[in-house]
Amino acid sequence: METLYVSDLDGTLLNKKKEITPKTAEILNRCIREGMKFSVATARMPYGCDYRLQDLAMTTPGILTNGVFLYDFNQQRYLDVQAMEPEVVKNALKIFRRFGISCFLYLYKKEQLSLYYEDQKMESQVQYYSERALESCSEVKRVDDLFEILQEGKVVYLAVTDCQETLSPVLEELGQVSGLRYAYYLNIYNGLYCLEVFSDQASKKEALLKLKEMTGCDQVVVFGDNLNDLPMIEIADRSYAPANALEEIKGRVTGVLDDCDHDGVAKFLEREWKNK
Repeated sequence: METLYVSDLDGTLLNKKKEITPKTAEILNRCIREGMKFSVATARMPYGCDYRLQDLAMTTPGILTNGVFLYDFNQQRYLDVQAMEPEVVKNALKIFRRFGISCFLYLYKKEQLSLYYEDQKMESQVQYYSERALESCSEVKRVDDLFEILQEGKVVYLAVTDCQETLSPVLEELGQVSGLRYAYYLNIYNGLYCLEVFSDQASKKEALLKLKEMTGCDQVVVFGDNLNDLPMIEIADRSYAPANALEEIKGRVTGVLDDCDHDGVAKFLEREWKNK
């Protein structure tokens, strides 16, 4: 029986400095060389995680951007892309506008990502408007009206970060729009909340099922710490959380590991692999 091991990044595999520690890298690379099917599932864009994983010899595609992408790290290629329908995007943008909230819009065209926004103040949201985005996206541009660029490619993501009081009222209305799904979670690095909107055909759960089939594995073991990990925790054969995870997550998993600053996931995998 072959097992697929999939870990969230921030707060789970990465430490609080957003790093793969040398110990974690050594353990994982040894296990991968010996045949372990290991991958990651993250809310990050490809350009937001590939450099953080450069010390890992990843051989299994990753689940990125909350399941919007299945991504081959070796070939730097998108294997699967889930885009939103134009009318769905329009409905979501109208809701954001009604609440006076600006958002980032990610467009997929010619196998590359572009990033657009209307309000220059958005440039302070470094989680999305980052040096990596500026370097890696084919275009990062402020536009007068996001509606005017919808026909230029496939819209894969809308994103904004703000305080809970600002974003919470939007959730109920977004939940009534068919054709979309959203992730709403605490950014553990700055205490703000992230609201990310994408196709209802995309989730860590759906992407995990695709990856399981793609790799031919019989069972799945997952690791996560936050609310956007729940969809894959719910379908996993076993699930584990680091000690720093949200209490709600720790109450839903098979077991709790050492925290992300003490290589909890890697130490578990080392023990598991030795006992195979």
